[in-house]
Amino acid sequence: MRLRQLLIAIFTLTITLNTASAQPREKHIQAEPPPLEKVVRTTAQPDVMLSDVIAAKPEMPLSPLDVLKAYEMAMNLVVEKASTDFSAIAQAQQANQISREQAEYLLQETYQVAMMQFQMLSALHDVLKYDIDQTTEQTKRSLRNANAETVLVVPVPASSFGSK
Repeated sequence: MRLRQLLIAIFTLTITLNTASAQPREKHIQAEPPPLEKVVRTTAQPDVMLSDVIAAKPEMPLSPLDVLKAYEMAMNLVVEKASTDFSAIAQAQQANQISREQAEYLLQETYQVAMMQFQMLSALHDVLKYDIDQTTEQTKRSLRNANAETVLVVPVPASSFGSK
């Protein structure tokens, strides 16, 4: 058994010495790295997709309160647009560009579209507001329950036992 281990050790040592001597000797020549143009293929035009990815700034997702404010701003914009449209229709009718009947029809259509948009935004606003209120109420309840279930244990001072 010992002879076998000795032969394996000599064989391993011989192989290691032969491979080490077969390695070329290092010469201390300082080589410059190849130019970047050879390593990376460059094109005459920059990659458009890459520049788009680099230029894009990641946006943070909106919080529910931000969405709520966005609904409110959108409702205000609907009202302002309807008001502007009403004014333009009235001016067109006064300038005799459209008839009275056409003006009434356009005013009714503009009003109905604006009301539908406003009601839709208002409904989305109310649903989100309700969800926010429910979440807030549940959080408050869970905090109250956690505080009510907390048991405070106060150790008895050691000096009171020893004095009597």
